[in-house]
Amino acid sequence: MAPVVLAVSLIVFAFLQATVFPSSELISIYPDVTLVIILVWSAVRGVRDGLLWAFLAGILLDTLALDPLGANALALLPVVVLGAIAGRAFFQSNLIVPIVACILATFLHALVLLLVRSAGGTAISIAPLMRIIMLQTILNVMIVPPIYLIGSLAQRPVSSRHV
Repeated sequence: MAPVVLAVSLIVFAFLQATVFPSSELISIYPDVTLVIILVWSAVRGVRDGLLWAFLAGILLDTLALDPLGANALALLPVVVLGAIAGRAFFQSNLIVPIVACILATFLHALVLLLVRSAGGTAISIAPLMRIIMLQTILNVMIVPPIYLIGSLAQRPVSSRHV
């Protein structure tokens, strides 16, 4: 059941992130919910599952946002690795570890996307992007607690009751 919920969540949030949020005049900076979901999933399920879902979500984001194919999948790789490394202490500690992991993951993700997008020869100014990345990091940190809670519930074994 958990992989189905994860797949639906990633599809919905990838669609919102790539199409609805950028065209909305209400918000210009929004959280990267797919990044936080991949981070938590990698911490809970490990590198193998994290890489699979990061690849699928990345390709979906590339297709929806018309980014170079593989750019988002590549940018989500450090998120998976960071989530897997933090996974050992992720759910035995308080919320500090996931929040620090989210901060690092947001910056690594943005750095890889910046490198991939600028590889085409387009000059990108870093100073304005750092302000946006910092604001997005704050928004990502704000959504860590609910996703962390859902991830910790998904980690628990399902008990079967015998009638």
